[in-house]
Amino acid sequence: MAKEGKKPIGKIVLGVIVVLVVAGVVGSMGGNSSDSSTGDAAKPAEQTQQVEEKKEAQEPYTVSDEAGDTSNQFAYKITGTLTNNTDKEQSYIQIEYVLYDVDGNQVGTALANTNHLKAGGTWKFEAMSTVSPDQVASWERSDVSGFN
Repeated sequence: MAKEGKKPIGKIVLGVIVVLVVAGVVGSMGGNSSDSSTGDAAKPAEQTQQVEEKKEAQEPYTVSDEAGDTSNQFAYKITGTLTNNTDKEQSYIQIEYVLYDVDGNQVGTALANTNHLKAGGTWKFEAMSTVSPDQVASWERSDVSGFN
């Protein structure tokens, strides 16, 4: 008889342990899902903050349509368009390029500047150098600066 009594107690204890383990697993899953729903509710605020940070991080100037111009045999020229992305007129803006020969050696610079570029305005620039076009194999923009 004693053996028969132990079997139901062992099954009961085992059943209780299984129920506790299952309850613990379900409880921990429930805790995560409620946290994630809180996290989901917070996402629109986070996304709004990220959009505002991107606006703040936007570059003050955008340069596009850059191209080297070899039409003048005495001077290398780089043309392009610069956009003032700020909300203020810029009293002075300057763009600079470094010019390289076929071996990667710097052979000169090209420079352009303008005054009074309105907020949101665009400027078609020509950055001029005193380097002969046949000496220039490549170039890179080195700086865009300005102030209002």
